[in-house]
Amino acid sequence: MSFSDFLWLLLIWTPLAVLWGVALADIFRRDDVSGGPKVLWTILVLLLPLLGTLIHLPTRSAGSTEEARVATQRARAEPAPPTSAQQLTMLADLRDRGVLTPEEFAAEKSQLLSPRPAPTA
Repeated sequence: MSFSDFLWLLLIWTPLAVLWGVALADIFRRDDVSGGPKVLWTILVLLLPLLGTLIHLPTRSAGSTEEARVATQRARAEPAPPTSAQQLTMLADLRDRGVLTPEEFAAEKSQLLSPRPAPTA
């Protein structure tokens, strides 16, 4: 095997084979597509590996597996409320920029650091 053959194999055929395998694995892992379309996609990818793969991967919908849907929901969840330390940092920044006076800063800080009653369930 010459160097150019090895380079051709390494840089062209190996990535294409990996991409083809990813497309086939994605087709079989999807639970949002029923049997008929899975068969058609599989036939398209097997008969026309490059074209079928390049059509399938960009056109597939996001959240095609349960794990992907859970990850998408987790990413869309509302952010956690800021902690006391984060709120103190924001107050200090406002004070440093001159938005809050030192008296306002001290009042907000004491209100923030005062113990709050625990919520009853």
